[in-house]
Amino acid sequence: MQVVINVREIESVHDITEVKLLPEDVLTTFEDKCVRRVNLDKAATLTKGKDIKAVLVLKTLNGYKKIETKILGVDNKYVWIENKKLVPIQAIYAVDIN
Repeated sequence: MQVVINVREIESVHDITEVKLLPEDVLTTFEDKCVRRVNLDKAATLTKGKDIKAVLVLKTLNGYKKIETKILGVDNKYVWIENKKLVPIQAIYAVDIN
């Protein structure tokens, strides 16, 4: 079943430590996981510009939350964001560019 989320209506958080992330991967299909990875790589490239930030939609124990940040790097398990914080890739539901 597909879930459609309006990113503008999701509550923002300013620090990743404010939320409790789910321990399991929030995406179930291989295709969705591939799309997430491609979008993270694009966001990492694009946010190297001055005024561009990415919006990461996270699935938490309290529902969906978003954080607007620059992506400094991506590997197989984590995304490095501003202030040297790590976000587990499995907690990221969607990626958007502002």
